[in-house]
Amino acid sequence: MRTRVEFLLLALIWGASFALYRVAIPELGLPLTVGLRLALASMALLALFGWPLRDVAAGQRRRVSGWLLLTGAGSTALPFVLFAETVMRSSAGFAAVLNATSPLFSALLGVWVWREALSRPKQLGLLLGFAGVVLLAGLREVGGLKVGLDAVALGLIASASYGLCVQWVRRHLHDVHPSAVATGISLVGALLLLPWALASLPDHLPSWRPLLAVAVLGLVSTALANALYFRLIGRMGATQALSVTFLIPPFAMLWGHLLFDERPTLAMLASTVIILVGTALSLGWRRTSGR
Repeated sequence: MRTRVEFLLLALIWGASFALYRVAIPELGLPLTVGLRLALASMALLALFGWPLRDVAAGQRRRVSGWLLLTGAGSTALPFVLFAETVMRSSAGFAAVLNATSPLFSALLGVWVWREALSRPKQLGLLLGFAGVVLLAGLREVGGLKVGLDAVALGLIASASYGLCVQWVRRHLHDVHPSAVATGISLVGALLLLPWALASLPDHLPSWRPLLAVAVLGLVSTALANALYFRLIGRMGATQALSVTFLIPPFAMLWGHLLFDERPTLAMLASTVIILVGTALSLGWRRTSGR
């Protein structure tokens, strides 16, 4: 039961993050919004869990540090920036549908790079999932407007980066405590984006709404969410935990509607269904028992 509750809570939190970008970025700018998000997250996680390498054996610290650096760049700094830009060029719901392809990329990379077995249902799932992406990219409708292919490309690159990093965590950081992984990747992302954020400070004092949005992005959508996510990886496995992306688009659409009166189009809803069905097949998804 606890696992199911945390799974739903994580989807709700991550779904909100797409809409919160639309609150913060117009006044703070993208670099400062994403940089502050990661800075707040890393400080909160350091305060809660301490230095991420504290329990790593001395002989393993160089290896773990290297993978934390790569995973932090690929699962925080890069995709956060790309998805923030995607949201501002489309909508919260549209970006979340693209985000839902992360498990597809993870499964595809598992086959291509690590030669994982691919059954007929999983082959069908990959084809179906990417057919949903093609449908979304072909129609690209948000509130009667056409979304540019650049926004689609940015979102898919970010999703592929997430998918790759899930494989890295699964294969190279499985012996590191989830709290240490969450802390390490947030800290790496914050350090990578800090110079860009400091160079993009606004010339006026921001109002309370974007500052509150950034605080929620950092402390809830990143610190709390990463801690929950890596706990789920430890309980469910990397691929099953990544299936939380199944539920993010509906929650993102809900938050977008509540905060900005965004209305999901028929194309977005149809693409979501196709992508999620394909993703479920490609992961060999099944219900797992909660604890």
